Amino acid sequence: MLADLQPQAQGQDLGELFEYRVTTPITIAKNQSALVPIINSEVGAERVSLWSGATGAHPLSSLWLTNSTPLTLDGGSFTVLDEATFAGEGLVETIKPGERRFLSYALDLGVSVDARNGEGHRRVSRLRIERGVMIQQSDEQSERIYTIRNNDAKPRTVIVEHPIRSGWKLMPGVDAAETSASSYRFRQPVEAKKNMTLTVSEVHPLQTTIAIDELTDDQIAVFVRDVGSKNTALVQALAPVLAKKSAVAALTADIATRQAETNRIGSDQARVRENMKSLKGTSEEQSLVKRYAAQLNQQEDRLEVLRK
Repeated sequence: MLADLQPQAQGQDLGELFEYRVTTPITIAKNQSALVPIINSEVGAERVSLWSGATGAHPLSSLWLTNSTPLTLDGGSFTVLDEATFAGEGLVETIKPGERRFLSYALDLGVSVDARNGEGHRRVSRLRIERGVMIQQSDEQSERIYTIRNNDAKPRTVIVEHPIRSGWKLMPGVDAAETSASSYRFRQPVEAKKNMTLTVSEVHPLQTTIAIDELTDDQIAVFVRDVGSKNTALVQALAPVLAKKSAVAALTADIATRQAETNRIGSDQARVRENMKSLKGTSEEQSLVKRYAAQLNQQEDRLEVLRK
């Protein structure tokens, strides 16, 4: 029995390294080999199924091991026995005292995980106006939905690894069991022959700067829709902006109308002057020139009014 084996070595730290020194002489016969027990201690271990998507739909049967000994566990190969039956094997890196690590040893074919994107939307959370500039702060939200199916006759504890994205953080109320350098780890128990759904919601804060004079009516309508229903002060603050934009739009339309009339008068005057040139030396010259001159005077008066 493994529990009956007595360690034949003592360990000690050597700076960043660790040493095991054999304290009991060991005799090995010629052409023979021996396994020498170095450590024989209990450690904390939980049997879980670890899914990250790297192995497809099926997670890995794993041990969530905590090195509860004061000794460093050296890296190498390991073998897992489940009730004296071979369950799998794998490789592990060096584990320091108190460190927690996953030891994956086989593919768990009794469990499958399906991941899909949920609803995502953007919600304006705050608006402020400073020196003619509107600063919009909004939250972009996204969901990742994991459907876990346990087809086995035994319950499972599934650990789902959700990747950490730069600039994104978990929504309030969404708690991970553990966080690594690259992923959140969520614990999800699943009963035998049952399905469970794990939803991971995240938020990404955004900030947009917009000049007031560049705001469109559609943008203002969106701001009022997203924030105004909960913030009457925003509606009151935007009311003068809407009024001024309406006034500017009316002035712009009036200017365009007057400019179009000015252009028409200019074209008409050019035509009249050409007609006057063609009348020279004709019998109708005197009467028509007088008529054209009166028309030009009226147009000049109108141009003066338009320019003012």
